[in-house]
Amino acid sequence: MRRTRLRSPGPALALAAAGLWAQTSAPPLLVHLHPLVLDLKGQPVTDLTAGDFKVADQGKFQTIFLFRRPLTKASAELGPHEYTNRPGGLIPHAVAILFDLLNEGDANRLDTWHSLAKSIPQLESAQPVYFYMLGLDGELVPIRPIESQAGASAAWPATFDKDLNQAMEKANVTRPAGLDREDRAKRTYHQLEVVSNQLATLPGRRHLVWITNMMPTITNSLPCDGDWVACGLYVAHMAVTFGHDGTAVNPDYYSGVPQPTTSYDLEQMALLTGGRAYFSQGIGETLRQIARNAANAYEIAYAPSAGNWDNKFHRIRVTVERKGVKMQVQERYYALPDARTAGARQTEILQASSQRPSDSAAIGLRVKVSPSAKGVHLEVRIDAADLLLREQDGKLAAALTLVLSDLGASEAGAGLLLRPIGEPSVTNFNLDLSQERQAAMMIEGVPLSLDHPLGDAVRRVRVMVMDRGTNEVGSVTFPVR
Repeated sequence: MRRTRLRSPGPALALAAAGLWAQTSAPPLLVHLHPLVLDLKGQPVTDLTAGDFKVADQGKFQTIFLFRRPLTKASAELGPHEYTNRPGGLIPHAVAILFDLLNEGDANRLDTWHSLAKSIPQLESAQPVYFYMLGLDGELVPIRPIESQAGASAAWPATFDKDLNQAMEKANVTRPAGLDREDRAKRTYHQLEVVSNQLATLPGRRHLVWITNMMPTITNSLPCDGDWVACGLYVAHMAVTFGHDGTAVNPDYYSGVPQPTTSYDLEQMALLTGGRAYFSQGIGETLRQIARNAANAYEIAYAPSAGNWDNKFHRIRVTVERKGVKMQVQERYYALPDARTAGARQTEILQASSQRPSDSAAIGLRVKVSPSAKGVHLEVRIDAADLLLREQDGKLAAALTLVLSDLGASEAGAGLLLRPIGEPSVTNFNLDLSQERQAAMMIEGVPLSLDHPLGDAVRRVRVMVMDRGTNEVGSVTFPVR
């Protein structure tokens, strides 16, 4: 792997290049939560601190490892040849809608069909919304599929009613014979995971709106004293997928009045993934609420002990030390062990980030590009609020990895994977901030100055920064020719 020479713009930064996986400490496995806190009027509360939250895992109180408030202020406008992974200064979000014919009753299916055909074209065309159907045979039917940004069309709502009607006419047939309860549950879970995997290629918060009239379940044969989450066949696999992809599932009982057991089951799906269940509400209002919730959620991460990862479902309890508020947050996760080394985990995360068609937004980045003798000169600003800064020898320290990946021309319909040109440039460095300099960098960002040579075939460059304390990544992709 190539290394790019870094220059510090000031004495406050100490940049010590090291081998790629020369770790000072291996980051533990983390549980990430995104609580939304509302006041009694339903308005977001965004001024809480880490000390206001208490987190318990299986009844054991946890130390909060990482805490981030919602981003409530827009950033400065971009100048010429300047790029960011957070347009407007906010973390982006994406929504995929899955209209589930397999688990909808005949009457509800018809009502939902006509309501969606009328409502979706009224959405703002710029909204990052994608649409799929789950057919009566359990196959996924893309109406507006997730694809690379270069091939995406912002005008899709204008033709949605026609596209949906054509798909429904083909799909609205008799349910295939021989499709038993287990087949239906397995196919439903599988396609939910497929959509989640595709959402994972998009930046920021990810939400899946699952329009359904039931929660298909099949109980395993093992002794079990819990509900369908703990006892359901294939549920653990699905929970791990959603957790890995960072996808919150929002069940939407779109038409009719649900039975109490159905309401409970759908709410449990939401609590398993950090979403919310919606009942008999227009899709436009549902999407507005999801957008508001995504923009105003906190981020909390804690590091359970190594013995915590026991191949079982764990219950989480999060409370807030403030009166007059209510909270929406994930309440369960599946504790899957991970025997890989810290280096192996980080390598996989960086490889996935380099191949995604869209940028990662977990760490805020701004990059200003100018010509240099053999390529481009880059002025990078890293949002210090997104880094895990630990006190060390009277300073605040962080361990970061900088990766620069060269790309060819952007092509429409390139799919969900990018293919970088050659080996990336990789540099490890340690960040040491004095207490006095921290306040300024929280406003200005952590500055890096570097030159990057370009080959003849390079048309774009992706800058990636990983915080090796949390394994989170931010990236920005920009044209260079």
